[in-house]
Amino acid sequence: MRLLILTILIGFATLSGCAFPGVYKLNVQQGNIVTQDMLDQLEPGMTERQVKYVMGTPVIQTPLPQASNIQAGRKPQRWDYIYTLEQRDKVTKQYHIRVFFDINGQYSHYSGELPADSRKEKSQDLPAEAEKTNLLDTSE
Repeated sequence: MRLLILTILIGFATLSGCAFPGVYKLNVQQGNIVTQDMLDQLEPGMTERQVKYVMGTPVIQTPLPQASNIQAGRKPQRWDYIYTLEQRDKVTKQYHIRVFFDINGQYSHYSGELPADSRKEKSQDLPAEAEKTNLLDTSE
């Protein structure tokens, strides 16, 4: 009888750690972080290298290339920047920006929008009070 109770308690303790409410779940970020400042820096005629310098490496480069482009040896025509943030198993932020290039491989335009809260986010600099704090006070 004691062995049965002990087995049940050990099993309950083991399983409760898996689904116990209050267990910390990590925030999961996937993809590229794109800001409005980055999109504002894009100018028509930029090379792929310049766009990659501003935006970073895309998640997907031309997912479905056209047969005519492959035969002509042309460069990719579309890059996809995808971002997803999951907090406690719920998607709280998601966007998809597509960057398009012309036949010569030069930037032409982008499509997609950032969420409204992404545009308003402040930089993660120190608060003004923390900037004023001087650990080595030499004024004496």
